[in-house]
Amino acid sequence: MNWGHKIIIVFVLFAVGILTLVTKSMRTRIDMVTPNYYAEELKYQQVIDGRREALSLSAPVSINQSDKSVGILFPAEMQGIPLKGNVLFYRASDSRQDVSLPLQPDENGLVLVNKERFQKGNYRVQLQWEARGKSYYQESFVTVN
Repeated sequence: MNWGHKIIIVFVLFAVGILTLVTKSMRTRIDMVTPNYYAEELKYQQVIDGRREALSLSAPVSINQSDKSVGILFPAEMQGIPLKGNVLFYRASDSRQDVSLPLQPDENGLVLVNKERFQKGNYRVQLQWEARGKSYYQESFVTVN
């Protein structure tokens, strides 16, 4: 085999490699953090203010898990008062596995979420709520197993 044939083989292998990369990249799912990313960015000052209010609480909202559920426990000053808001379990690897639900704590300030709603893995828990005319925001990380 002479050097001309070797050069043609290298070019063909290179072309096949490039076509493989292009095909794989076209099939890769790309999710933005939120579909309305730019609109959410404009409202980010509310998140900053909510974090400041959440830091003023006696204790942060705690997230624990048992065998069957994930529990969200609000601090003492948030128990027994009406809370309006939602919780988002954000899955960075696949937005189809996000879990969003309204906050409906019991009289002890506890929200239980059944683990059957989750895939095993890492979630960013974004809590946003209002109580007594103030807005609160807190982020935590949890690994559901």
